Amino acid sequence: MRKFGFKLFSTNLRTAPSLIRECVDAAQAATDLFIEVMVMPETTPDDLRELKPLFKDVEIRLHAPHHTLGFDVGDPQLEKHNRQTFETVRTAADLFGSKTIVVHPGCGHGREALNETVRQLKLLDDPRIVVENLPVIDDGDGKELLGGTAEEIRFIRAETGYGFCMDFSHAVCAAATLGRDPIKHLESFYALTPTVYHLCDGELNRNCDSHRHYGDGDFPLGYFLKNLTAPDAYITMETGRGIQNQNDLWMKDYAFLKALL
Repeated sequence: MRKFGFKLFSTNLRTAPSLIRECVDAAQAATDLFIEVMVMPETTPDDLRELKPLFKDVEIRLHAPHHTLGFDVGDPQLEKHNRQTFETVRTAADLFGSKTIVVHPGCGHGREALNETVRQLKLLDDPRIVVENLPVIDDGDGKELLGGTAEEIRFIRAETGYGFCMDFSHAVCAAATLGRDPIKHLESFYALTPTVYHLCDGELNRNCDSHRHYGDGDFPLGYFLKNLTAPDAYITMETGRGIQNQNDLWMKDYAFLKALL
């Protein structure tokens, strides 16, 4: 059975506690909903302990911070900071019983940056890590990113033994930048047997990760779901820019995907 996830942030403890309650209530009322939590760098162990009872018995999956939040495993100067940041994520995974931790590859381009990413990922040393594919260029800050091709993800996986999180929009963005067919590019990632997925709507021929709600773009979402996700996939609904304040649009997104299946 495919499961669909709300995307929350650990800081919602302070900024939107009602959103946590809404998502927990919805997930408790269904058999195919979970919550993915982005553990923000400012979150403390005390915050995590306060969050724990709010999630009740809902299944939680985790996402580590990424480079826009100061966590970049491609930067050797950030090694100490990266490891300290990840320790909070590891604590959260232990506390919430998360079976996966999504981690982005580092910034940069070429073999040197790729080797540094592999080196630091190995140092994190957690079998729950699943490495996410990225666009080639961040459309926000213009930085080069690793993980834009299946070849790079395959290399990272072979060197680290970690799992794979397939982000559809990131793959479409990478295909546009590289001048590749987006569907074939996605198929090359799916061949790497992901277990975790991130899915939003967007434009097939643009390199902008727009996080549109389902039906607001031209992604062939039915094809994506039926042909490019495993029957037991965990699919986080990464729709909506920024941090949500209520989950009504997510519930519409959830219904949209259920109807496609």
